[in-house]
Amino acid sequence: MKVNVTDIKIGKGLGDIQFGCTKDKLKHLLGEPEEIDTYNASGDEDEFLTETWHYDEYEFSVSFDEEDNWKLTTFSISSPACKLNGHQLIGMEIDDVIQLLEEANLGDNELEDLSDDTIEQKLLCYLAASLNLWFEDDKLSEIQWGVLWSDEDTPIFPE
Repeated sequence: MKVNVTDIKIGKGLGDIQFGCTKDKLKHLLGEPEEIDTYNASGDEDEFLTETWHYDEYEFSVSFDEEDNWKLTTFSISSPACKLNGHQLIGMEIDDVIQLLEEANLGDNELEDLSDDTIEQKLLCYLAASLNLWFEDDKLSEIQWGVLWSDEDTPIFPE
């Protein structure tokens, strides 16, 4: 069975893989990841852990959070094959992405310039959609999106 891993679905997942998926289910669908990183995102050793699985073949990674019973909560993708609402976004200019996403009604956005002496980098966030878009030299290089939240502690997993 070929698994769809190209269609970004805000609040739902990526193709056939939904937020809330377990590690075992993802292994069944895609096999073992090339790399696994486990870390504490907050830096506080008493806080919950996050585990990120990297699938180089598909050019994406997924994160599972201990706090949410190790369910899949976040995708990060850099594959030019991925699509949002039928549009391939990776490599697009920042202004074109903003215009396209305005049509998708994802709510207000916030653009942050994170550039330094070595790289020109910007982050475009749509908080209501749990969507972050990373740009290098004004071209989209990575898309991150996560599960939606009913409040800051309660994820809304798709059914």
